[in-house]
Amino acid sequence: MKPRKPLMRWLCYRNMAKIVVLGGYGEMGRVISTDLAETFGGDLTIAGRAKEKAVEFASSFHKKNITGAAANSSNKLQMKAVLSGASVLINATNYYSNLEVMKSALDNNVNYVDLGGLYWMTKKQLKMHRMFKKKGLVAVLGCGSTPGITNVLAEYGAKRFDRIESLDVAFADKDYTVYNQPYIVPYSMQTVFDEFTKNPATLVKGRIKFVKSLSGEKHIDFPKPLGRVLCRYSLHSELASLPKSLHDKGIRECSFRGGWGNDFVAKTKLLIDLGFASEKPVMIGRKEITPRSIAVALLNRFMPPKELKINDMEFLRVEIRGRKNGRAKRLVVYCQAFTNKRHNIPAGSWDTGVPPSVIAQEIIKGQVAITGVVTPEMCIQPHLFFKALKKRKMLVYTRSK
Repeated sequence: MKPRKPLMRWLCYRNMAKIVVLGGYGEMGRVISTDLAETFGGDLTIAGRAKEKAVEFASSFHKKNITGAAANSSNKLQMKAVLSGASVLINATNYYSNLEVMKSALDNNVNYVDLGGLYWMTKKQLKMHRMFKKKGLVAVLGCGSTPGITNVLAEYGAKRFDRIESLDVAFADKDYTVYNQPYIVPYSMQTVFDEFTKNPATLVKGRIKFVKSLSGEKHIDFPKPLGRVLCRYSLHSELASLPKSLHDKGIRECSFRGGWGNDFVAKTKLLIDLGFASEKPVMIGRKEITPRSIAVALLNRFMPPKELKINDMEFLRVEIRGRKNGRAKRLVVYCQAFTNKRHNIPAGSWDTGVPPSVIAQEIIKGQVAITGVVTPEMCIQPHLFFKALKKRKMLVYTRSK
């Protein structure tokens, strides 16, 4: 049977399109790049400050369409060169540089995707909406697991309500891996310190309220084998957009809680209490240096060794309470992710790195029918997104009362 013309156009465009992953050889960038290498047929450029690392990682895929390049977000000439001909820029660097990288995408007429801005940065980025819209570009913010998948879960669930009273986001995991080290860095240690020290935003009676980090302890029910998990408030980007996105549904309460293990919380809090998360410089010899920079450098040594076989799972959870047809309704939407055993990628890294790859490809396909600066619940079609997740063995399902 002869293919339909729209499919033919997509296949041609897909092979001509170019995606750039900035920070593409870093911890999360490697996951994003790996998924793109397996699912995207266009040109893929893995970029970062260290050209040697970018080229080495790009070469490991043994594909002609994947190349490495030097690109520092503060170097306009390098960014212009690497973004030449690009359709989408995926920003996998630390969220501190989000605004700078976004401006590079805007200046070079390239669509933009990132992993999130830990609330405050996201709020600043959303102010660039008119600039992207004026150029006919889209910037999708917070496209990881949480924020990211959780935003789409929220939109999917919200459609089943006439009115929403509360929406609560949480995550938790189960790790069967046997580690021979005192501390496990799950993702950027800079972000961990920020999540554990900056006051979280919550929506209370229709107003944003900031509470103490790691407060709001609550046991939340997750599917087996997790069961009841103690979760705590933490600063997250969902609160930067969901209250506004669901305003028409009358939402009054919204929160994010993290289900980190008690041992991890205790060790991280000890580091913070001892001053290792401080960004106030101290004198060491004749040099000023921040305790946090030392701690991050030391703790990064505790990334799991490559030869260690990971065996874990992660649950993302969105609980919505409200009314449908005049009756009280409760709905919980889950996404369950597993270790990518082929590449030995932990579940939490896999479900964070896949969404930017999926969303970037949806932008190229024309499935994101909006311009400006948006978040996933504003522009992503849940059924297409969940279908893509399922192909990567991430399962979305609901439970209701």
